[in-house]
Amino acid sequence: MPIILFLSSFFCLAHTFHVSKTMVEFNEKEKALQISVHIFIDDLEESLKNKGFTKLFICTERESSQAEKHIESYLREHLSFSINGKSTNYTFIGKEGSSDMSAVWIYLEIPVSGRIKTINIKNSILLREFNDQKNLVHVIGPNKKEGTIIFANAKTEDLLTFNP
Repeated sequence: MPIILFLSSFFCLAHTFHVSKTMVEFNEKEKALQISVHIFIDDLEESLKNKGFTKLFICTERESSQAEKHIESYLREHLSFSINGKSTNYTFIGKEGSSDMSAVWIYLEIPVSGRIKTINIKNSILLREFNDQKNLVHVIGPNKKEGTIIFANAKTEDLLTFNP
């Protein structure tokens, strides 16, 4: 029987699994990697609470003015990319609540100059908090080459290679 949680002015079912989804897509026209990260709000708030940041009320009308700063800082600690062996810095574009308000979509972008030969991804989102956490990353790279990586427990890093 599911547990019902009251969040803000919305009702939602508690989830019985812990997963984040990340979409990384190379936009050739914009010369950028465009990244969308989907994380359950209650899990993210739990992780930020463990760092001492409470009462963030992410994606509600009561959201703390510091919420985005803490989310961005958390992501910089737990999600990183290297392109062609060089560490990159992404721009935090913004965030929005999912349609059912159970999760947050976070948008990032990395400018790319030249051809992408490799992308190294490090993803440890929520792995410290939840033993069953899985982080799925779907990549659409140059020439529309696609792949999906699952990060969990001991696996927090993977290298993707793109042939010309």
